[in-house]
Amino acid sequence: MANELQTRGYWKWNNFRHRDEHAGPAEGYSLMQYVPYSVQFDPSVGFYFIDDFYVFDATNNPHWSVTEDAGKSGSDAVQDSGGGWYRHYADSDDNDESYVHLTNEVIKLQANKHLWFEARVKLTEGNTDAANFIVGLSENVGADHLQDDGAGPPASYDGIVWWKPDGTMSLSFEASLAAAQSTQSALLTHVSGHIYRLGAWAFPTSATTFNVYPWYVDESASSSVPVLDTTNVSTLTLTGHGEMEAFFGVKDGATATTTEEYIEIDYIWVAQQR
Repeated sequence: MANELQTRGYWKWNNFRHRDEHAGPAEGYSLMQYVPYSVQFDPSVGFYFIDDFYVFDATNNPHWSVTEDAGKSGSDAVQDSGGGWYRHYADSDDNDESYVHLTNEVIKLQANKHLWFEARVKLTEGNTDAANFIVGLSENVGADHLQDDGAGPPASYDGIVWWKPDGTMSLSFEASLAAAQSTQSALLTHVSGHIYRLGAWAFPTSATTFNVYPWYVDESASSSVPVLDTTNVSTLTLTGHGEMEAFFGVKDGATATTTEEYIEIDYIWVAQQR
């Protein structure tokens, strides 16, 4: 039978996982393949959070909070599409913004413990290249977590983020400890309306340091394959690194326009050793 399920076991970076020959994903095509089962399923071993956005109420949600400039008319809502896609708007004034972030800072890098995160997102430009968006993990998510006029993340924060600034069509990656920032600029091209999976693996290299490997794929490009990038690696020092929230946000970067930019998100997940 052409469509029968055929589950196979395999080893990946000393981690035993399963995949299906037909349903996928192919070996190495999923960041979750690098996460041990015990971290994902045993709460005594690991911490695992996922939101698949089947439902979302920005004003009455125990997990998420919203920080934004007032005035938008777009309707933040889960879309009628397979798997649950949530659309979130920012007001159309230049540098108006909106962020959705976990209410509590429950994610923290710890000595000799791995951390992974991934989000599946899409942004369709409303005004050529004027939209900004950001997704990842950070402390103190609030106003100007994307700085005005396409200047990117704050000059000082603790976090691991992907972002697209206005005026460009590229995606950049950064790991940050206060003002000590390890940035991979323009790591891949952003195409309006394409679906991206963006994430990272914070890999401990000692009791106080991490290599942070970017993870990315443009799912809408037929020739694109997922990349766990072990070349363009950011680094982090644990000492002084604060607690973080999972978050995503969008910011308008255009003047003299009534276009409200929006980000769409299918899911976001975080896994970490306790």
